[in-house]
Amino acid sequence: MRFTSTITSAAVAVLAVAALSACKPAGTDNPASAPSEQVPAETAPSVDTAAPVTGPWAGLQNHIGKYPNESGLLTNSPIVEPLKTLLGDKYDTFVTNLGVQSPLTRDGDLLFTSGNKPHEGGMEGAYLILDPSKTTLEAGLWEKGKLTTYTSQGASLRKPADIQTMIQNNAE
Repeated sequence: MRFTSTITSAAVAVLAVAALSACKPAGTDNPASAPSEQVPAETAPSVDTAAPVTGPWAGLQNHIGKYPNESGLLTNSPIVEPLKTLLGDKYDTFVTNLGVQSPLTRDGDLLFTSGNKPHEGGMEGAYLILDPSKTTLEAGLWEKGKLTTYTSQGASLRKPADIQTMIQNNAE
């Protein structure tokens, strides 16, 4: 009987520790949304301050948390034509280089995804940053280890921390 009581007490203690460790202060769930050292805090809005999007790209909010391949972001969304125009004959390479990809993620008013060509990370990769409220975008494309950036005319988009890290890692 005493052995069972000891096991029960230990199980309760383990569950209590697990429950307490799951409690985090608000805003610590997504470290990727925290501004990096390269972006001053005043220019890197938090996820919670994103304004509601209206206009032609408002539907992009439905893609958040989904992989571009499963959501049709690169094949059946309002950004396809502007992206094809921006990239020209590099569009297919861009899609290929996003073959292994991250889900579309929100960082303040921006949305972004990144990835690499299967089995060729670091040499062949890509990222996409979208500003739905301004209908502007930036596409970064690595070919043979060299990054080329394509940006909507007149746009200057802040790079989310995850994209900054990707650029730094591929520069080494």
